Amino acid sequence: MPLDVTPHDASMIADAAARLASGMAVMLLATSWREVPLRFLRTHCVVILGLLVLAALDDSRAGGTRAGVSLLGAGAFLAYVGATAWGLGLPRVAIPATWLLAGAAAAWLAMASGGGGPAALALAAAGRYASGFVLGATLTAMLLGHHYLTAPAMSIEPLKRYVKAMGWGLLARGLVGVAAMALAHRGVLPSPAAAGHLGPPLLLLMRWGMGFAAPALATALAWKTAQIRSTQSATGILYVAMTLLLVGELTAMIAARAGAAVG
Repeated sequence: MPLDVTPHDASMIADAAARLASGMAVMLLATSWREVPLRFLRTHCVVILGLLVLAALDDSRAGGTRAGVSLLGAGAFLAYVGATAWGLGLPRVAIPATWLLAGAAAAWLAMASGGGGPAALALAAAGRYASGFVLGATLTAMLLGHHYLTAPAMSIEPLKRYVKAMGWGLLARGLVGVAAMALAHRGVLPSPAAAGHLGPPLLLLMRWGMGFAAPALATALAWKTAQIRSTQSATGILYVAMTLLLVGELTAMIAARAGAAVG
C-alpha cells in the first residue's frame, strides 16, 4: 500500500519537537568531533532521539500521514545509531547517520508546511527551518556550556561558533517573520494562518519582544562572556535565551493557528 503524503496540519508538539531536532542535527554536523568531548555528541544525539520519538508519537496521535510518521520514526532510529556510534567512538558511522536524520527531519518540516500555494509553502518551510536553526543553535550552545565544567581546557571556539549561529538564526527568523506579516497584511498568502490581518498587540509584543529583541540582547551578552571565557555566565545567559525563544516561537505558532500573523 502506498504511503499517504497528503499535507496535514501538524500538531504543535510534533512541529516544535521536529524543528528543534532539525536544528540540533544541523549544529551537530557543524561541530568537529575533535574539538568537543565525544560524550557531548552522544548526549546531543540522545536529546534528538527523544525529540523525534515525541514528535512521531504526537503526529501519529494527531492523525499524521504514514509518510510523516515514518520519517520521524526513521529519524529517531538514526539518532539512536548516532548516539551508539558516538558512544563507541565511531565518527565514520555517526556522521552519515546524522546527515540522514537531519534530512528526515527537514523532509517532515517541508511536508508539514504544505497545503497552500507555492509562496505559502516556501515561506512556511523557511520559517520552520529558521525557527529550528535558532532553537537548535541555542540549545546546543547551552548544553555545551555545561561541559566546560568537566572539561575546562576545552577550546572556547565551538561555543563562540554556536553563539554566532544564534545571531544568524535570529536574523533569518526575523526576516521570514517580517515577510510573512507583510504578505499577510496585503492578503497575498492564501493559507489560513495568513488571513489578511495581524495579531493582537499583546501577541505582537510577546512575539517580537520576548521572541526577538530579548534573545538578541542575550545573544550579544553571551558573545561577550564567551570572548572572556566566562563559560558559567554564558551558560546562564543561554538558559534565559532558550526560554525566551521558546515563548516567542510558541506564541507565533499559537497565533498562526488562530489565523493571525505575528511573525
